[in-house]
Amino acid sequence: MLASLLVGIFLTPAYPENPSVLGAPPWLSPTVERESSAVLEEMEGGPFIARLSRKPEKVLEVRSANRERVYREGADFTVDAAAGRLVFSAKPVEGLKLAQLYPPKGSPNSYPSRAGHPDQAMLYGPGRWFHDHQVEVSYTTSQGWPGEKPPSALDQLPKTASLVKGKKFLKIAVSGDSISTGLDASALARAEPNQPGYPDLVAANLQRLTGSEVRLVNFAISGTSIAFGVSDWPKLSACRPDLVIVAYGMNDVGRKDPKWFRERTAELVGKIRTDLPEAEVILVSPMLGNQEWIHTPREMFNLYRDQLKSLTGPGVALADVTAVWQAHLGNQRDLDLTGNGLNHPNDFGHRLYAWTILSTLGLNPGEPVRQTLKESNP
Repeated sequence: MLASLLVGIFLTPAYPENPSVLGAPPWLSPTVERESSAVLEEMEGGPFIARLSRKPEKVLEVRSANRERVYREGADFTVDAAAGRLVFSAKPVEGLKLAQLYPPKGSPNSYPSRAGHPDQAMLYGPGRWFHDHQVEVSYTTSQGWPGEKPPSALDQLPKTASLVKGKKFLKIAVSGDSISTGLDASALARAEPNQPGYPDLVAANLQRLTGSEVRLVNFAISGTSIAFGVSDWPKLSACRPDLVIVAYGMNDVGRKDPKWFRERTAELVGKIRTDLPEAEVILVSPMLGNQEWIHTPREMFNLYRDQLKSLTGPGVALADVTAVWQAHLGNQRDLDLTGNGLNHPNDFGHRLYAWTILSTLGLNPGEPVRQTLKESNP
C-alpha cells in the first residue's frame, strides 16, 4: 500500500487492507480517519475547497475516495486550520464547479427538483459518480466532537447483550429502505476500496469484536417506506431473528406526517413483540437528506427521530444517526457525506451508521478484538 511506502509522511496507515474493519468512531478519537469531502468551487471563479468537520492540527493524508490519487500539502493544497478546510491551488480531478451543482432539468446527472427553484434540478450521481468526485482526509484534531456521543442502550437490549457476551449465535435481520441495502457504498458501486454498506459493517465488526457468530439477513428494498416494513413482516419473521434493525424514514419525511410515521413504526414493533417475543429491536433514525431537495425537508428529520425515540423501552433501543449527521455537518456540506447527491450515504456515511449502531450496543471498534460489551454508556 502507498501509505506503508511513504513512511514518515503519514503517521498511520489510513486505509486498512480489509475495508470492513472499522477504527474508532470520530467521537472517541483525536485522529479522524478517511473523512469524506467534496471538493467544491464555493464561489464563481474561486478556489476549490474541501471542508472538514473539525479544525485539523495535522493533516495526515488526502486521497481520492477511489484511491487513485494522493494530494500533498504545499504542492496541491494549503490548510486553513481556523476554518477547518483545505484550499486547493488548482482544480483537482474530483473538483466540482459551482455551475454543476444545480443543472437544468433533464440534463445529465440531474434529478428534479430544487426547493424554491422550479427551473433547477439537483446534482445527482448514483453508483460511483460521487465516490469518484470526493476525497478522503485523515487528520488529527484537538477539537472535541461537536455533538453528543451516541450512548449505549444495552440496558434496553439485555437478551442481545447476553447472547453476545456468551459468544453465542446471533441472527440479525434488517428491515429498511435503499440505505440499508448498502446502495452507493463502494462495494455495491464496484469501486475501490470495495467497502460494504452499514448492515454488513455492523455484523462483521460485532463478530470481530466479541467472538460471537453473527449472521445477517437483509430484507431491505430500495424505495420503500415504513408501511412496507409492516406489510413485509411475515416474510422477515420467518427467519426468526434475535435482533431486528428497523431503518426507515428517508422515503417518509416527504409526507410531513410524523404521527403517521410513529403509528406505522409502532405497528411493526408490536408485530415483532407478538410474533417473536424473544427478539429485540434497534430503531435507526435516518441521515439527513439534501436540505435543498424538495423531497427531504430538513425540518422533518428531528421530528421523525423524536417519534422513534418515543417508542423506546425494554427490548427497543434507538440508534440516533440523525443527531450524528447533524453534528458532522456543522462545518461540512450535504455533498461531503452523500453517495448520490440526494439521500444516500457514501462510504464514510455508511461508517457513521455502523459506528452509531455499534455504539448503541456499547462497542467501540477501535478497541481490541473480543471486546466485552459494556454495561454502562461508553
